[in-house]
Amino acid sequence: MAEQDNPVDLGAIREALAVEDAPWESGETSLTRMSEEAQVLRLGVPVPPPAELARLEQRAARVRALAAGPSTAETAALPVSFDLRNVGGSSYVSGIRNQGSCGSCVAFGSVAVLEGTARYSRRMPDLDVDLSEAHLFYGWGALHGVTCNTGWLPTEALTEVTNRGLTYESEWPYTAGNTNGGSLPAGWESHRARSVGVVDLTDNVAGIKQHLVDHGPVSACFVVYNDFFSYTSGVYKHVSGAQAGGHCVAIVGYDDSQGAWICKNSWGTGWGMNGFFLIKYGECYIDTWQNPAVDGVNLRTWTGSKKVIGAYATGHERNGWVYVADHGWLKVGGSSATSHTALFADLLTAKSQDAYVSAYVDDGRISQIYTY
Repeated sequence: MAEQDNPVDLGAIREALAVEDAPWESGETSLTRMSEEAQVLRLGVPVPPPAELARLEQRAARVRALAAGPSTAETAALPVSFDLRNVGGSSYVSGIRNQGSCGSCVAFGSVAVLEGTARYSRRMPDLDVDLSEAHLFYGWGALHGVTCNTGWLPTEALTEVTNRGLTYESEWPYTAGNTNGGSLPAGWESHRARSVGVVDLTDNVAGIKQHLVDHGPVSACFVVYNDFFSYTSGVYKHVSGAQAGGHCVAIVGYDDSQGAWICKNSWGTGWGMNGFFLIKYGECYIDTWQNPAVDGVNLRTWTGSKKVIGAYATGHERNGWVYVADHGWLKVGGSSATSHTALFADLLTAKSQDAYVSAYVDDGRISQIYTY
């Protein structure tokens, strides 16, 4: 690509950073090597009109002022930093994805929230939950007239997953482009996730932090400027360049000592800090524009070959439970007391024989198993 085709002026950005005492580092990334048109296609959130942006700026200015002052009563009880990539040595954040040349960032930010919440709410970092961005964007998004060129909003996306559910990546793999080349399988509802209760945390810094600590990631929209494409490390703040558009990511942590959110992007590992970045509180409306999250994620899927590690039952009828590796405590189902007892007995036998089972789990309840 010719230098004049590149809208990112690294020299100007570095000069601006020097004036600001270099809060972050700029360099060549996978995005700086793209044309302006290609960069814009890596975004995907419609920027509000000027009047709304002015209201967002008022909110953001208040957030920045509060961040510069002492802790409030709401934040004093929270840890000074929290990172879902390292909670007691375990990461609950799914791998970095690449949305490619399609304004589908909302699907990737929302799926990151769902996958992270499913893992962290169960305290199961290795939970196999790889959900379909294609289903969310090309399926449910299409009902809202969404295309690669229009973008979307995360509140609408997460509401669709709460109301309708979302299948797994294996059922509808993602490729960039409006036609996608895939479709929703007829039996997708036998292999799906469904979120529990969308919660709006917009303009609530303490609420976002508390949700991260209690439940998992939070979605975030912000305005992207041209200098952001060259981000390689540090705590981002806008220092140079014109507005490029709106973007959606997932907040996965925070660090009060740096006054920053820790975020997961969807531009692959060749951008930022292996796909992640830090951004100052209140910067570019990251915490004052669109910050929906979910309180939980119910799953309907096969566990794959796993071992039964624990089991217990109470004196109540049909109240047997088993602990399945990488899936946690699951309630034993059965349409009757007899079928429940038989299924529980098979699971206990598998545990005693150290055998593998593959259980079909429907929102935390085992309905059938295969033993190996």
